[in-house]
Amino acid sequence: MKETPQALPLKMLFLLAWRNLWRHKKRTIITLISIAIGFGLSVFSIGMQDSGHHSMVKNAINMGDGHITLQQQDYLNSPANYRFISEGKDTLSQLNTLNIPGQIVPRISLQVLASTANNSVGVQLQGIDVSNDPLLRLIAKKLVQGEWPEAGDDRGLLIGTGMAKKLKAKTGSKIVLMTGTRSGNTEAQLGRVRGIFESGIAELDKFLILTDLSYATRFLVAEGGEKQQQPLTRIAIFLDDEKTMAYWKEKLAEDNKNPDIAVLDWQDMLPQLVQYIVIDDVSAYVMMIFILLVIVFGIINTVLMGVLERTREFGLLRALGLQRNYLVMLILCETILLSLLAVIFGWLIGGSIHLYVAQYGIDFSGMIPEGTTFAGTFMDPVIYSELSMHRIIQLTLIVFLTTLASGIYPAIKASRVTPVEALRT
Repeated sequence: MKETPQALPLKMLFLLAWRNLWRHKKRTIITLISIAIGFGLSVFSIGMQDSGHHSMVKNAINMGDGHITLQQQDYLNSPANYRFISEGKDTLSQLNTLNIPGQIVPRISLQVLASTANNSVGVQLQGIDVSNDPLLRLIAKKLVQGEWPEAGDDRGLLIGTGMAKKLKAKTGSKIVLMTGTRSGNTEAQLGRVRGIFESGIAELDKFLILTDLSYATRFLVAEGGEKQQQPLTRIAIFLDDEKTMAYWKEKLAEDNKNPDIAVLDWQDMLPQLVQYIVIDDVSAYVMMIFILLVIVFGIINTVLMGVLERTREFGLLRALGLQRNYLVMLILCETILLSLLAVIFGWLIGGSIHLYVAQYGIDFSGMIPEGTTFAGTFMDPVIYSELSMHRIIQLTLIVFLTTLASGIYPAIKASRVTPVEALRT
C-alpha cells in the first residue's frame, strides 16, 4: 500500500531519532538502567503499600463491623450503652427482605466493668451470635484454653490472654460484669469463662469479652429495651463483593424509615484508618516525586548532551532549509523512543520484582513487633505485592509522560540553533 506523503517524514524522523539514540550506546544504556531501577523501586514500594493497606482494611472489616453498619444515629460521636436500636428484630427482618448478597450480623457492643476477686478492669463486651458470627472463624482458631461457647449459653464468656492476666482468671473462673444505666441504677451480671483466646492484637486481648447475644441483651433490657424486640446496638453487614458497598449503602439509606438509625460504611466507622491510608499514600507520592526528579535529570542530560554535540549538524540542516519545527519534532521523537524504552525496561525490572513478591511475599514478622496495630487494625505479617490495573496504567503514564516532558527543553534548545553560529563551532 502506497504511503501518504505526510507519513513518510514522520517515519524518517523516527528512524533518525533511533540512530541518534544509539550514537552513544553507553550513555543511553546507563540512562535506561537508571530509569528502570527507579521505576522498579516505585512499582515495588507502591505494590507493597497497596497490599498493606488492603490487608489492614480487610482485617478491620473482618474484626470490626463489616462493610456497612447500622446503628443508633448518635452512637458514633457519643458511644453510650443506652444508644441502641430498640426494634432490632423488625430491622433484621426488613434487611432480610432486600436479599443483600452477604451476611447480616446482629451485635451488641457495650462498655462495662469486669471484676473478679483479684482485680477490676474496664472492657468492651461484644454480644454476638456465637453460632454464625464471622468472629467465629477468626477468634475460634485463636483459642489457647477452653472452648467456644454453644448457642444459647447465657453465661459463657470468652476473654483474651491479656485480660486473663489482669483479672487473674482462667477457664471456669467467674467474672462479674457491671455497668451504670441511664436512670442511675447499676446492672450487674455474673458470667463464667468458657475459653481464653490470643489474637496477637493487644487491644483485643486486653479489653474484649465475647459472649452470646442472650447474655448481652440483659444490659439493654436494663436500659429500657424490650427483650422480645431483640434490642441491638448495631447490625453489621459483610458483603460478598466489597465493590458493591457504595450501592448498598445508598440503597439502605434510601429504604431506611427510622430517623434514629444511621447507615455507615467502614470508612465512616474507622476515620483514623482512612486518614492513615491517605497520609501513607501522600508519603509514597513524595518518594515518587524524588524518583521522577532523578528520571527528569537523567533524560535531560542524555537528550541535551546529544543536542549540544550535534549543534554543527543542526546548523547545517538549517542552512540546507530544514524548518525549526522539524528539529523540534526530531528531538521529541528521540524522547518518545527513550520514553518507550524506559517504560519497557522499567516494567521488565519492576514487573519481575512484583511477580516474585506477589507469589512468595515478604515476611515482616521480624520487623513488626507482635501485637502492633495501626489505626485500630493490624497488618498481616506476610505481605504480597498487589497492583491493580489502575495502578499499572497510572505508573506507566507517570513515567512515560515525565520522560516525554523532559525532552521539551532540549527540543526548544535545538530549534533555536542558527546556521551561522552553529557552523562556526
